[in-house]
Amino acid sequence: MNEKIINANVVDVDAGGTYTATVEVSGGRIRKVERQTGTVHDEDALDLEGGYLSPGFIDTHSHLIMFSSFRRQLNCSADNVGSIEDIVAQFKARKDELLTDGWLQGYGYSEYDLLEQRHPDRFDLDRISGDVPIYIKHSSLHMGAVNTKALGLMGVALDDPDPKGGRYGRDEDGLLNGVLYEFPAMEKVKAVVPEIDPGTLADDIEAGVDEYLARGITNSTEMGVGILAGMDDYRAMLKFLERPQKMRTRWAVLYQLLEQEGISADELKGRLEDLGGGFSTLEGAKFFSDGSIQLHTASIRGEYHDGTPSDDLQLEQAELEKLFGHFQRLGYPLITHANGDFAARTVIEAYKNTEGSKTAEAMNRVEHLQTVNREDIREMVDNGIGGSFFINHVYHFGDIHKKYFLGPERVQNLDPVKWAEDAGMTFTIHSDCPVTDISPLASIRFAVERKTRKGDVLGAHQKLTRLEAYRKMTLDAARLNGTEDEEGSVEAGKYADFVVLNDNPLGYDVELTDDLVEMTIVNGKIVYGSRSGDQGAPRS
Repeated sequence: MNEKIINANVVDVDAGGTYTATVEVSGGRIRKVERQTGTVHDEDALDLEGGYLSPGFIDTHSHLIMFSSFRRQLNCSADNVGSIEDIVAQFKARKDELLTDGWLQGYGYSEYDLLEQRHPDRFDLDRISGDVPIYIKHSSLHMGAVNTKALGLMGVALDDPDPKGGRYGRDEDGLLNGVLYEFPAMEKVKAVVPEIDPGTLADDIEAGVDEYLARGITNSTEMGVGILAGMDDYRAMLKFLERPQKMRTRWAVLYQLLEQEGISADELKGRLEDLGGGFSTLEGAKFFSDGSIQLHTASIRGEYHDGTPSDDLQLEQAELEKLFGHFQRLGYPLITHANGDFAARTVIEAYKNTEGSKTAEAMNRVEHLQTVNREDIREMVDNGIGGSFFINHVYHFGDIHKKYFLGPERVQNLDPVKWAEDAGMTFTIHSDCPVTDISPLASIRFAVERKTRKGDVLGAHQKLTRLEAYRKMTLDAARLNGTEDEEGSVEAGKYADFVVLNDNPLGYDVELTDDLVEMTIVNGKIVYGSRSGDQGAPRS
């Protein structure tokens, strides 16, 4: 790319506002930012002609591997199907196209979006095929459903007891109906789904990266290597990093895989950084404390609004402390999933009680934090614990949480980002893609508006300003990652990682959608662009 960008309206995420400037780039970094007093002419420069030059978006929690692989499976979300009958019909019509390694797979269904208002079960999936194993994933990614053929391959009998930390759906006779709740139950099917060739999955990841770049993302954290296909994920990650890199990546690896590998944080970090040519690094070790609110598997204080008792923790505090101590001594920053407030409190206490074994400089983190309370937020701040809120949940699932799970009062503090902002917490917002769409601009909009699909506002007192929300995907994301000296704002010495927008994202009359994205630049090179002559992947 040209070593100079002229006539750029720079988005200042530190002070707020914008200013016109020339930005000089050298060796993949910003060499100089010089304010302009008028229009500059330079045929050798990249002329933005008043376009808005923003720091690239930093995604701190999504699942790039899973998103990339799912592109070859049946989309069972509300965008593509409206009923269980639609799922059955599409699988039948596209069976030859979708059949991969002898299996049919799908993703993204929600019982609340289906006409039947229930989960598909083995009886439904058996109508597609009794000979081919079938596996579809719920939109939460915390459960799924299989047909009878798949249950047989899993070695699960129809009268088997529930696994610890998960459970099986059952029919009126008490026999398994093929619905699998939470990871301990899903592990049974993941163990028999054919291994994914690392080269094929690496190809998928490369295509997925192009999708991320088209949304203006310049750095992304894969928040769970191993969730899709266990060690196949790990091998594919290494294979992908052998290729030329276009986007910076950070990798959080399930602690179970790290136990298998028996590798220290320094060793794995060095391997990732060497393979990725400086574009990649280790994020940490990933743990799950609880499940999902809409499955009643998030561990909350009290009971759910519909009277369902709160589910047990997947890892009790004593288990967490043993694991945390072990992995901190190996140098790993700790990242723990906790949707429920009881789970969040348990994780916070476990972090506090194992602080003495911490050797990594990066802060430990709690992910999702959907029902965390004010007291626990203050505890996180006081103990240097960071976090990331699943803000997209307000839009995508807020209506059903209000009606079924949290109720009209408690749902007003779903993803309480303003409490966290006022407390001075180091945190970000995220999409949890492929649970919801990867768009950073959509996440920012959800944090500002807090509107549900039906248009209700949940917790107006929890709204962030545009600048506050924008920082969560830029400068504050860099702070959470410990890279604020390298990225997150347009300043001399930082990476030349930008997203070029066609309007001011901080302007209150500007709609925050992906239509704003014109170009993405990483390390000083255009990697996605919609301007004439620019090279980049088309946005899907």
